[in-house]
Amino acid sequence: MWAGLCLLTLSAGCAKKEVVSQEPQLPPSPPVAFEAPERFVQYLFPVNQELTSWKEMGPTLRKSLGYVNSKPAGAVAVKRPGLTITWGRMARTLRTLQSLLPELDAHPELFLRHFEWVEVNGGINYSGYYEPVIRASRTPKPGYPQPLYARPPELTSYLARHGRYHDRKAIDIKGVLKGRGLELAWAADPVDVFFLQIQGSGRLQFDDGTQAYVNYNGQNRHKYKSSGRIMREKGLLREGHIFEQRRWFKEHPERMWEILTENPSYVFFKFGHRGPTGAMGHVVDGWMSLATDRNFLPLGAVVAYGVNIPDPVRGVVPLRGIGFAQDVGGAIKKNRIDIFCGGDERAEYVASHLDARGPAWVLVAK
Repeated sequence: MWAGLCLLTLSAGCAKKEVVSQEPQLPPSPPVAFEAPERFVQYLFPVNQELTSWKEMGPTLRKSLGYVNSKPAGAVAVKRPGLTITWGRMARTLRTLQSLLPELDAHPELFLRHFEWVEVNGGINYSGYYEPVIRASRTPKPGYPQPLYARPPELTSYLARHGRYHDRKAIDIKGVLKGRGLELAWAADPVDVFFLQIQGSGRLQFDDGTQAYVNYNGQNRHKYKSSGRIMREKGLLREGHIFEQRRWFKEHPERMWEILTENPSYVFFKFGHRGPTGAMGHVVDGWMSLATDRNFLPLGAVVAYGVNIPDPVRGVVPLRGIGFAQDVGGAIKKNRIDIFCGGDERAEYVASHLDARGPAWVLVAK
């Protein structure tokens, strides 16, 4: 998770030392391009992912290794044009990377020496996700109008019979679940709940000062339609990123439900004991955990990824990193990767604005 790295400079030779806060100073790095792995590694630094050393990647790597080791070594994890790999080969890749972590700070060229770089043809469409924090109440009261619903007990059987459950309009406008005791909490802003459903998990900040995690617990199987796309199609927005959408919703509250209900997809939640949890069953880690299409980039894969990301202070900055496919998502298909950005303000900003193309390689042990 991004913690706002800060460099402290003390003025020498003075009786009173002045502390000057500066923005993070990354090593000079040109914008990410579709480039050769040798050039990519030349500008690959742990600080890009807010690490002080590659060794700090160890706990995230072990999550992937535990998952991959649970699969039959000889079975094929993915087979498609350009990439065929077994679970055993992925496990060997992770073990090789694990053994190299102590040496990589001094010898980044080991990334090239010990791994084949299997390029993703056509590159990747990158987006981001984060852990939102939602203002909420444990009981219904003025100022907290929007229920956050638990999974209805009939959801599985209903889906088996009908294929889809009630859509957003039926749930939020017609109130088909109202009064059934399925409300986990009541949120201050329906737009916050809408974006929480897109992220899949988050934290509730209750009005009594307490907090609680909420995690994904089922979906109604209606096709997801991006609110940004809806608003661009209506000529309401130019770019459609989340920050622009939020500003528009604040300025046009009377049209909020018109837009929100055009996305019929609906997500249900449960209380949890930890932060955002990926498809492997582990908490995802900022700038290292990636959501991928498991039929295109399988869970457990080691991915070298590169994209120019929006930054609230520096505009656009290059991000070259080593990531782990540890999550999936309904909107993540084929050449798309969703980078988990963390849970602070910068994470929200980057995830809300990121929509860019860049290169990617699957690393495979030689």
